[in-house]
Amino acid sequence: MWLVSGLLVLCTVLPFIILNKSGKGDLKIMNKEVARLLNDRKLKFSLKENWGNSFIGLDANNRALVFSKVFDGVVALDNIDLNDVLNVKIVKKTHEVRTKNKKETVLEKMDLEIRFLDEQKPHKTFNFYDIDSIYVEDYELRRAEKWNAAINGAVATSFKSAKVA
Repeated sequence: MWLVSGLLVLCTVLPFIILNKSGKGDLKIMNKEVARLLNDRKLKFSLKENWGNSFIGLDANNRALVFSKVFDGVVALDNIDLNDVLNVKIVKKTHEVRTKNKKETVLEKMDLEIRFLDEQKPHKTFNFYDIDSIYVEDYELRRAEKWNAAINGAVATSFKSAKVA
């Protein structure tokens, strides 16, 4: 009887443990890549955030922005020099859905778009939310607004220092 009960509990709990461990493997890879970049470039984040399979960090002293995201075990890592940035804006893609005589706006995708001083350089886009990969919104709009303000604030500071010099 105890053996059967133990096996039932094990069969119930074991899949959750396995799924939990497998999902964190990608995050470990991403964290190692970010740590390596921090060490190589001698960066120290004044502001940073981890969510889902994404990471963003801002080093105000060295004027650097780091964004990382894991796609199927592959880490995409971007290091942006804020001295080259003109501005940042939030780009949202939504669509209207009718439900029970009400119109609702559904967020499909939300990105942070970085524009550079050099107009020939293509814009850089950091994805904060995509309905195809994440079905539940988890404060992505607040997160994007926070980072939009932080990056634009850091960029504005560099413009002020350049004008003073």
